[in-house]
Amino acid sequence: MNRVLFPGRFQPFHRGHLAVVERLLEEFDEIVVVIGSAQEGFTCRNPFTAGERIEMLTRLFRDEHVFDRVWLIPVPDIHMPMAWTTHVLSLTPRVNAVASGNPHVLELFKWVGFKTVRIEPVEPDKYSGTRIRQLIVEGSEEWRSLVPYTVAEYMEEVGGVERIREVCVDEHSRNRR
Repeated sequence: MNRVLFPGRFQPFHRGHLAVVERLLEEFDEIVVVIGSAQEGFTCRNPFTAGERIEMLTRLFRDEHVFDRVWLIPVPDIHMPMAWTTHVLSLTPRVNAVASGNPHVLELFKWVGFKTVRIEPVEPDKYSGTRIRQLIVEGSEEWRSLVPYTVAEYMEEVGGVERIREVCVDEHSRNRR
């Protein structure tokens, strides 16, 4: 089985991420999507829990008819970069390669002997979780065009839009004190 690891926080999963998944599925039989910072949730940087991200992506990948080719694995942070690679690999099925747009992640996996695939982010100034969360805080509806319809629908269903506004405003208020 030709399988690739694709780690990310996916806060939220956007159209740039989806384009990467589509490209990877052209080259690999399966993708192991590592949902990073799995212990986080209800913060401005990580508004969605690991469980919510799993459900969000399950719905999306079913709608895209690729769910049978994707593994969704939540992985908590351990804040030790070298040990992190082994930590991730201990929680996932065997992979042949690691794909990321983060040079640090690629270097860590290359160092332990993995084939790495450098992902060129799709319009990173446009498709960015940080930007999407900021647009939501500002009250702009533009964010909806940056995420797949299924993701926007899920975010609204779980109160994610209001949550982002609330936790980000609270964090910004605390930081100004």
